[in-house]
Amino acid sequence: MRPLVLTKESNVMKNRYRKPILTKKPSDVPVIKLQVDYRTVISVKTQSALEMWMKKYPNAKVLG
Repeated sequence: MRPLVLTKESNVMKNRYRKPILTKKPSDVPVIKLQVDYRTVISVKTQSALEMWMKKYPNAKVLG
């Protein structure tokens, strides 16, 4: 088997090790995690969003 030779015309492995492009910058707003059930965790940023989720799921636990 012959070795693969990459030239300018060849783009066989062009994007193999490309790093992902981050679209959103991380914000400095503290995030509150809310566990709705045993496997669902919701992240909320505002107090009003937390109150809205607590109305929908009264047994939810605040994780941090």
